[in-house]
Amino acid sequence: MSGPMATGAAALLEQHQRRIDLITQCANEPNRAEFERKWLSVLRGCAAWFSTLPLSPQLYKDAGGAFRCTIETAFFAMRLAGGRKFGTNLPSEQRRRIEPQYNYAVFLCATCSRLDEPYRYFQILRDADRVEWNPSIHGGLEPWLGNSPYRIVVRPVPLPVERMRTGMLAQVLIGSQLLAGLDGEALAETFGAINPVPDPQGIETLLHKVVREAVNVADESDRKAQRGVFAPVSYTVPSAVQVAAELQPVVAPAPTPASPSLSPSPSPSPSPSPSPSPSPSASPSPSPSPSASAATSVPHGAPQAPAAGDAILGRPSASPSPSEVAGMPTTVQAEEGGSPARSAGTSPERMAASSAARALSLHEAIGITGEPGPATAPEQMPVDPTGMRATPRADTREKPEAPAGFDDVLKGLPNSVRELFVALREDVIAGSAKVEWNDKGLVIGKRLIGSYGLASSTLVEHMRKRSLMVADGATDITLAPRAGQLILERSA
Repeated sequence: MSGPMATGAAALLEQHQRRIDLITQCANEPNRAEFERKWLSVLRGCAAWFSTLPLSPQLYKDAGGAFRCTIETAFFAMRLAGGRKFGTNLPSEQRRRIEPQYNYAVFLCATCSRLDEPYRYFQILRDADRVEWNPSIHGGLEPWLGNSPYRIVVRPVPLPVERMRTGMLAQVLIGSQLLAGLDGEALAETFGAINPVPDPQGIETLLHKVVREAVNVADESDRKAQRGVFAPVSYTVPSAVQVAAELQPVVAPAPTPASPSLSPSPSPSPSPSPSPSPSPSASPSPSPSPSASAATSVPHGAPQAPAAGDAILGRPSASPSPSEVAGMPTTVQAEEGGSPARSAGTSPERMAASSAARALSLHEAIGITGEPGPATAPEQMPVDPTGMRATPRADTREKPEAPAGFDDVLKGLPNSVRELFVALREDVIAGSAKVEWNDKGLVIGKRLIGSYGLASSTLVEHMRKRSLMVADGATDITLAPRAGQLILERSA
């Protein structure tokens, strides 16, 4: 198959800038110039070495896949090396000096372990003269191609793995100037871990194990991406305030049950006929009731009864049933049979009272108590989680004063050791921690020291440097009297 034009190293580095920034954090160099000299120069050499080559027909088979594999393998290796400790069999001072070298050796092994992979699987032919690329002779692909396009032919059978050839290519890529910064022991393990053995036999160095795990993680990551097991996240994670604003509580008012009005609604007086009269909705032209005719003779200024239409709104039927007529107060029936003048004068008041009594009796009969409906829930305001900060409680305990000579004895020690002495002194005075004096000095349990977040071995190391250490037992340590006085004053 035909391959693309060679892509510049700067373009490839810009394409993977986010991964390079993560590698920068893991490198932990004091300044940018040192990072570019030791780390970025190797990545720039790998970009010119691979250009747009794929890694193999199965893994990282896209254009530029070989360099992408190099960047990801280096990142995974740096992450794995962060939790490991190299040179544990060395003294502390020598270990502090050599640990950064092992960290850099992990990066070199991860970036150079795949230098030989594209050549094992593909034949790269330059279109200008049909010459095949051989990295052992021509070096990097980009300088060899120039501006000429190239073609890729998959080999029928991949070439065998030759770790010695990969180590030789790594020496060409890295250069002797950067390799000279490694000690002999770290340099030997570096070339032993380049292009790691998938299934090592016998003793395996920690450097080889970290690089081998990083290669496996990178390969498995690409396999998952090809199967579509996971997709890259293309959005930014919202803040807590945005989440709280989107998830505002919605309080819906409780539905109020529909209940008939409790206000008395007068209705027209019953007719002499015992049969109930038809509903006004059924008769198109209802005849005026006697109360309506009586209301016309009421003098000006007297209260008037509501019209028949108002009574229809208050009750479903305009005429009461015979049972309701029988249930009316007898005084109302007796007064209705009186003289017309008296009836005309008192009809509106009596009709209003009778209608109210009739309405109340009906409501009681069907179980309507007239209690007010349930109150709606109050509206809740959205909560801002950033504003919910607990008020720190003030420490009411009186802190003891620092003993005399505290700064002189512990001068130059880390803050963690100084804080241990202060906290241990406060707890001893309060009675929550127990230490004791013997003939040599102050005895402190190692478990007690570890409960304050400081390893007992670290405290022993700092105390020995200042000749403040007397004995280091299996379960406790003994401080010199000069240091023990800072925690518990010795009784006379």
